[in-house]
Amino acid sequence: MNTTIQTLQELFGNPTLQALGNFANARGVQLYLVGGSVRDLLLKRQTTDIDFALASDAIQFAKAFADSISATCIALEENPSTARVIVKQHDISQRPSLSMDFAQFRAASLTEDLRLRDLTINAMAIAFENVESVTHNACEQNSLHVIDPCSGTKDLETGLLRFPSEQVVRDDPVRLLRIYRFAAQLDFKIAESAINLVTKHRALLSKIASERCRDELMKIFNVKKSYPYLQQMETVGLLTEVVPSIKAAGSSWNPLEAFEKSPIPMGLHTYRSEINDYLQEKLGAEVNRRSLIKLSLLLEDNYDGIGAQLRLSRKATQFMKRLLSGTKALKNEIQQLTRKQIIRFLRTYASDWWGVLLYAAASHPMDPTSLQQIANTYYEHILPISKQGRLITGDDLIKHFDLKEGQQIGRLLKEVEERQFDGDIRTREEALTAIAALIRRSNHFL
Repeated sequence: MNTTIQTLQELFGNPTLQALGNFANARGVQLYLVGGSVRDLLLKRQTTDIDFALASDAIQFAKAFADSISATCIALEENPSTARVIVKQHDISQRPSLSMDFAQFRAASLTEDLRLRDLTINAMAIAFENVESVTHNACEQNSLHVIDPCSGTKDLETGLLRFPSEQVVRDDPVRLLRIYRFAAQLDFKIAESAINLVTKHRALLSKIASERCRDELMKIFNVKKSYPYLQQMETVGLLTEVVPSIKAAGSSWNPLEAFEKSPIPMGLHTYRSEINDYLQEKLGAEVNRRSLIKLSLLLEDNYDGIGAQLRLSRKATQFMKRLLSGTKALKNEIQQLTRKQIIRFLRTYASDWWGVLLYAAASHPMDPTSLQQIANTYYEHILPISKQGRLITGDDLIKHFDLKEGQQIGRLLKEVEERQFDGDIRTREEALTAIAALIRRSNHFL
C-alpha cells in the first residue's frame, strides 16, 4: 500500500487541483498559493495540506467547490472568512487524504495580507496559474512568479528566520515560540533582529492561552534533535517563561541530549519497531509519549503543577509521574532484579513500562542485559498470559466451591492471577486446585 506523503510538486499533478483551477477560472476567482505551502513548494518538503488565499468570500467559494467534487467542506473562521476542503481517497492503495484551506485576505490587498504573517519565509504567494511553472523551476525559485514583499525567498536560500515586522509579534506573541519551532524543524538560524524581539516581548506570552503555547512547545520536542533549540530558548528566557519549573542549568540538559542521540538504548534494539510505535502514541493534542519523555527529562523531579501550566491531559500528566516513580523503583532494584521483581515491575507499570525504561536509560547508566531481560520477560511471559486471560472466573468459584458473591471471590481471583503471572499456575486445573487449597487454609484459621 502506497501511503507516502507527497511533495507539492507531486500534488499539483493531482486531478483535484486541476479541477480546482478549472472551477476558479469558471467563476473568475483569482487564487493564490500562500504561506507555508509556498515555503514547502520551494523547499520540496512533503505535505498533505495546501493553503490558498482569495479576495472574495472564502467560505462560499470553498463550499461550492467541495460540492462540485463531492468533497467535505468545514467552515473554520468567520473573520477572516476561512474554510477547509477535505478530499478523501476511496481507494486505500492511494495517497492520504488531501486537505485544502481557503482564506480571505486579512487586509486590503494580497501584499498587505502577506506582511501580516508570522515569518518572512511564510509571507510569500504564487498565483495559482503560475504554480506549475514554479514547480518545474523550484530549485531556481523563480522570483518573477513568487510574490514576496518580505524577501522570504532570500531567507529560504540562506536558511534564516525573521519576523516581517515587530507588529506581527505584538499581534500574536505565540509567534515568539513558533520561530524556534521552525528553526528546529527546518534547521534554520534565527536572525539577530528576531532574537532581540523575542527578548523584548517574551513577557507577552503570559497573555496567551496555555494550550497554544503548549502546542508550539511540543512541536519543538517532537523534532528529532530539539535540545539545541530549547537551549537557545532558555538563553533568551523564553523556555522558563512558558515552563518556569524547568531546570535549565548545568547537567540537566545531559539526559535530554542522551535520549535524542540514542532514544533506544543498547539491549532494546530488537524491539525498535515496537518502541517507535509506542513513542508516537498520542496522549493529547500535539502531545505524544516521545515529547513527554523529553519534557520529563528537563523537568527532572519538578512535576508539580506542570499539568495545569501546560493544560496537559490527565493521561499525559499521569504518564510523566509514572516515568519518575518507575525510574526510582528500577534504580533501587536494578542491581539485583529477580524474575519476580521484573514481573511485578511490568505489571505495575502496565502500558507505561517502555517509557520508564527509556527515561531511566537516559537518566542513569543501565546494564543493556538488564534492559533486554525486562523486555524479553514482557514479550515471552507477560504478553502471552495477558492474551490468554483469566484461567477461572467468579462464576467458576460459585459453581465449584459453592461460594457467595463478595470480597472473598475477589481476593481468591487476585491470588490466582498473581500466581499465574509468577508462573506457578499454568492451567485451569491447577487454578482450581490452588483455589481449593486456599479455601481449606482459610477455613483452617476460622
